[in-house]
Amino acid sequence: MICQLQGVIADKTPTRIALDVNGVGYEVLIPVTTYEKLGEVGEHTKLLTYLHVREDTLQLFGFSTQKEKWTFSNLITVSGVGPKLALSIISGCPVDNLKQYIINGEVEALTRLSGVGKKMAQRLITELREKFGGVIPEAQFMPVIVDKEVAGKFDAAVIALVSLGFTNISAQKALQPILNQEPDLPLEEVVRRALQNI
Repeated sequence: MICQLQGVIADKTPTRIALDVNGVGYEVLIPVTTYEKLGEVGEHTKLLTYLHVREDTLQLFGFSTQKEKWTFSNLITVSGVGPKLALSIISGCPVDNLKQYIINGEVEALTRLSGVGKKMAQRLITELREKFGGVIPEAQFMPVIVDKEVAGKFDAAVIALVSLGFTNISAQKALQPILNQEPDLPLEEVVRRALQNI
């Protein structure tokens, strides 16, 4: 699993970025809100990423904030919402506004978003109102892990927890404080402690 990338911007458009990470180029699809926060071509940047796996392809989606990534990962759990529609929704509406539209059942506001009809708006409200009813401030997420060795351990631990039936989000939230406080712990101990925290 690739949860973040840090490198040099090789190319960018409002919907995608080519990121050079130590000589390897990654194509990452992004919302407009992330594009607006990017530097210029040739500058360094960091993206939080979501790897979408299908039978015929792997696609990376990138975000400038944990809040956007969290919203994206929840949107694609809704029946009929694919990654590209989720990106379009985030591009057309600040995530805090989107959250309020869903919690308050504002069908008309949701249908103003590209690709969202009345039935889709009702589905978003039905399936996400409870999830979005909680607090999702930026502060609830721990700092992103930058050290490459620790990030690799983090990814391996997330995969282990997901294979045990936990969600990607709950696994990350359990692991981040452990690795931020004790980055040298062996992988097995990291997973064991995370299981106690979930």
